Order: sequence, then structure tokens, then C-alpha cells
Amino acid sequence: MDDMNAARREDAGGGKRFRERLTRLSGRNLLAPAVVFAVGLASTLVAGVAYDRVAAARDAQRFESLVAQRVISIDERMSLYVGLLRGVAAHLAIEQAIDRGRFAALIRRMRIDEEYPGVQGVGYAALIEDAADEAALEATMRAQGVEDFAVWPREDDIEDDIEDGAAGGAAGEPAPEALRSAIALLQPDDARNLQAIGFDMASEETRRSAMLRARDRGSSTASGRVTLVQETDEDVQPGFLIYLPVYAGGRIPETVEQRRRLLEGWVYAPFRARDLFDRALFQGLGGELEFAVYDGVAPMPEHLLYRSRGMDEPGRLGFESVERITIADKQWTVVLKTAPLFERASPRVFTPFIFLAGFVATGMLTAASVRQARAVDAAEQARTQVEELNHTLEHRVERRTAQLERARARLAELNVDLERAVQARTAELTAANEEIQRFAYIVSHDLRAPLVNVMGFTAELETVRTDVEAFLAEVAAKAPEIASEDARRAIETDLPEALGFIRASTQKMDRLINAILKLSREGRRVLSAEPVALAEIVESLRESLAHQLVERDATIEIGPLPTITSDRLALEQIIGNVVENAVKYLDPTRPGQIRVTAQDTGPLVRLAIADNGRGISQTDFERIFDLFRRAGRQDVPGEGIGLAHTRALVRRLGGSIEVESTAGEGSTFTITLPKVLDDAARASKDDNKDEKESAA
Repeated sequence: MDDMNAARREDAGGGKRFRERLTRLSGRNLLAPAVVFAVGLASTLVAGVAYDRVAAARDAQRFESLVAQRVISIDERMSLYVGLLRGVAAHLAIEQAIDRGRFAALIRRMRIDEEYPGVQGVGYAALIEDAADEAALEATMRAQGVEDFAVWPREDDIEDDIEDGAAGGAAGEPAPEALRSAIALLQPDDARNLQAIGFDMASEETRRSAMLRARDRGSSTASGRVTLVQETDEDVQPGFLIYLPVYAGGRIPETVEQRRRLLEGWVYAPFRARDLFDRALFQGLGGELEFAVYDGVAPMPEHLLYRSRGMDEPGRLGFESVERITIADKQWTVVLKTAPLFERASPRVFTPFIFLAGFVATGMLTAASVRQARAVDAAEQARTQVEELNHTLEHRVERRTAQLERARARLAELNVDLERAVQARTAELTAANEEIQRFAYIVSHDLRAPLVNVMGFTAELETVRTDVEAFLAEVAAKAPEIASEDARRAIETDLPEALGFIRASTQKMDRLINAILKLSREGRRVLSAEPVALAEIVESLRESLAHQLVERDATIEIGPLPTITSDRLALEQIIGNVVENAVKYLDPTRPGQIRVTAQDTGPLVRLAIADNGRGISQTDFERIFDLFRRAGRQDVPGEGIGLAHTRALVRRLGGSIEVESTAGEGSTFTITLPKVLDDAARASKDDNKDEKESAA
């Protein structure tokens, strides 16, 4: 109320001053100043807007021209680099051998630092098909002066990485194709390039994908964004590589099968993105545009190759263009916007001065007209103005009130829509989860049939090996010259070793299939709520683990635990998995202590299971709950299923599970569960099951 009174007093004061100014004017004489002001203002607006439109069109045309120049510059420059690789590939095809000295002389003659600025080097990566190829390459390079030449990383490390990647991938993804290579030649011979010699580029997924595409297509192919092995601790930059395959005979085979069979290696060029763009692609093109370059068809931050310094500053003119270009069969996205230099050269900088000059001229003419007019009936006009102001204020209050009412009604509608959307999304997620469980169950059954065949034929091969071994012994006794040492070694050593590998792999796969079937069955099991004493479950578990506790010099302390209404089997599996893990991962250097306590928090119960075992690194807190993933040293048997299964069960009961741990000191798993299992959720699951059984 005080604010409204103050506003009224201010309006009254303003009205008084307005009336005083109008006392010198008459209603009839006000027409001339109004016409002068209107005409002057309209002329100023028309002239200013027209000029600004013309200037904006010229800016847009100039911006499009500069963008086209930049895009053409990138394409032409990268084509030169591809041409460089073609020349080097032709040289290697003629030489038909890896000669470090001749390769260095060739690169020096090409003067890549002067003619091809921005390229980190030019090299050759040889294809390695087996251990014999690897040994021959190492011997060749050492004979040519690279005394410590070795292929790295080792093949065993690469296979472990591929297996980890395949295990963590989505269901149905194909396993990565095995490929081995080694950087044999790389010039110029500077410190950065020397540390890349011998590196197997196929050991890294992004590089391997580009190498395989180049091999199968027979053309130059660029990789995605990578960090080059040439990078040191200082000035680390994003990078990429361009590969060109080299085939036996020097010609590109016609079919993919022939290309794979005749491949000898790849000529390639590594690029450090900042050096490339600063020294080559945008050098000499002026500073009128800021730009960013991304690997791929979308400007995603994780794919950023290069970004100029002023790219984050908002442009005054607002011009921006997103261009997509193809570099060596790889798409790049280039985002360009105007820089301050472009904006300072724009004719639109004069637009404000045009408006200002027009307003000043209009004001001067209007003032001159006003001074010539005479005020006759200022009081009546002032009174009318005050009435209009009051009417406007009341109208604004009414309009604002109506807006608030509409906003309140709209908010209520949005709340209703949000609740419906949440319910619909929950139903969709439930249906999707059940579909995934059915899919896992079906896939596991389908996988078991070929696995059983493999296990059976492995046993058959073992029997055949025994017969062949006996036959070889008989041949060796009767005709020693026929039974060669290689045949004996293959039967007595190589074949048993291969069969052992097959048997171990099938056993591991059988365990994984059983685990998936178990998870599928548990996910489809209908929950049954009943009163469950948590203390009885833990006490029974302590009795079943008594032998292991004695062996590990460990104890389980049980604090006061409540009785809750939930699914007994699920609770036994949840608590059993966590407690058994605590026993399994105790530190053998000290007596083990495991404590189970509970805290009542109203409608929920927080069950804490603490131990003084080896602990878990903070970076692995989420990893341990992933299916088939384990953390820390892998010196304890397991498949990485227990905690994933535990979290799934906890969520089905409407709860959550968290872990707090310090490596070397111990871990605490906190399980939060409702005291009473949600009847509505269980009834929904039962109804869904009845509907599916009826449909079946």
C-alpha cells in the first residue's frame, strides 16, 4: 500500500510538471510539432533500418565468401598431404623392402617441413601376421641401426585389452578384428618421432578402425581424434592420422579379399591438430573468422580437434556457419563465426550514428516547432493526461492479475501432465526390463547348445589325439625316419596345449551362461512378502561360514537387527553375497573383523556391513556393481556377478546399495530397504505375469 501511494505521488508530481509545460501551448498549435516529430522519427527509422539491412546483406555475403575460402583451403591442403602419402607409397612399392636409409633420404628430398607444414612426420607401419613376421621385422630394423627396436605393446597385452573391451560391450556387438602392426619407419628423426618407433597402432581401437577401413577400401583414410604417442608431458595436443595401404605388387587389388591377402603395410602421416591448423590450414587467411574443428558429423566437445582463442566470445553480428567436409574418407565438422576484426570492418558500425544523427535532427526541429507554438488550454490537457495515466495503471493491474491466474492454471495442468508422463515412463521401463530378462534367458539357452557341441567335440579330439599319439609311437618304433620331430611335437605338446585352451574357454563360457540364466530367473521371480528377522539370516550365514572364518582367523559381530516385511529369498541372497565377499577379500596379514548393524530411519532400514579387509579404490566404487566386472587384484575366484545381482535384487525390493571404502583399511556396504515391501509394485508384477501367461 505504501508503494502504491508513493507511485501515485510520483505520478501526481510528474503530471504537475507536464501541465506546467503545456500551459505555454494550445491544442491547435501542438499539431505542427507532432507532425515534425513523427515525420523526422519515421524518416530516421526508415533510413537507419534500410542502411542496416544493406550493410547486413554485404556482411552476410562477405562472411559466406570467407567461409568458402576456409573450407576450400582445408580441403586443398589435406589433399596435398594425401598426395604426399601416395608418393611415399609408390616409392615403397618400387623398393619392395624396408630400407631405413633410403626412406630418410626420400623424406629429406621432399622437404616436408617447408612444403608440407603442420605434418608431424611420414612413416610406414608394417603388417605383422605372425610371430615369425615380428621376429623378422625386429631383426631387420636392428640390423639397420635401431639397436633396441621391439614391437610394443606385446601381443598378450593387446589380447587382454580386446577381451576386456568385448566383455564390457553391448550384447550382440561383433568382437574386434585381430590385427598387428609396427611402426618401422618414421621421419624426420626427431625426439618425438623416435619414441613412436615399434608402436603397434592396431593395438588402439580408433587407429585400428581407420587402418582396417583403409585396407578394405584401398584408399586413404583418416582416423578419429587420438593422442599421438609422440606427445610428451608438455603441450599435449589432440591429433589424428591418415593411412594409405601398401599392397604387394604396388597396385590396388580389385576385391576386398585380395586386398586383405596382399596387404603389406600402411604409409601414414601423424598430425598434431594445433600445429597443423596454426601452421598450414589457416595461415595467411587473415583473422576475420574464429573457428573450431571437430572430428565427426556433429560438434561434440569430446571430438574437438582445434578451437581458436576467440571462439568462446559472443559475436556482435551473430554470423555462424557449420560446414561438413570429407578428409581422407573421414567427415569433419567446421564451425566458423565472425571475429572482432571482421566486425570492425563491417559497415554496420555506422548504423548507430545514422540513428543518432536522425534523432538529434528530429529533436532540434521538434524543439524549434514547440518554441513557436503557444499554450492556450494546458490545464485541460494536463487533466486529461492524468486521467489517462490512472486508467493505464488500473488496466495494467487488471492485466497482470489475469496473467497470474492463467499462469497458476497452466502450472496445475503441467503438474497433472508430469504425473501422467512419469507413470507412463515407469510402465515403459518395467516392460523394457522384463523384455531384457526374457531376451537374456533365450540367448543363454541358445548359446548352450553350440557350447555343448564344442565341449563334446573337444573330448572327441582328445580321444583322437591319444590314438594318433599311439600310432606315432608305433611308426617311430618301426620306421623312425618317417616320424619327424615336428609331428611328434605337434601331437605331444602343441595339440594338448590347444585342447587345454579350448577346454578352459568353454568352461568359462559355461559359467557365464549359467550366471546369465540365474540372473534371468531371479529377475522373473515373483516377490513374496513375509515377516523376516534379519538377525536370523545373518546368524544362519555365520554358521555356514564357520569353517572359512576359522581358516582366515575372522569373526562376524551381529548388532541389534530389526524384523521387516519383505521377500526372504531375496534378502538371504543380498546379505549372503555381501558378507561372503567380505570374508573372501579379508586381509591375510591381520585378524578379520566383520560387523553387521542396522539403523531405523522411519519407513526405511539402513543395514551396514563393515569389514577390515583389503578395501576398494574410490575409482572402482561403481565398477564393482557392473556385470562381469571386478576390481583390484584378480587373485580370488569369481565371475564378477555377485554384486551386480545384489544391486538388482535391492532395487527390486525398492531400496539402494552404496559402498564406502579406503584401500588397505576396509569397506562398508550400506543397504537401504523399506520396512514393508510395496504391495502395489508386487501386485503390478503379478498382473503382468498373469497377462503374459494368458497370452501364451
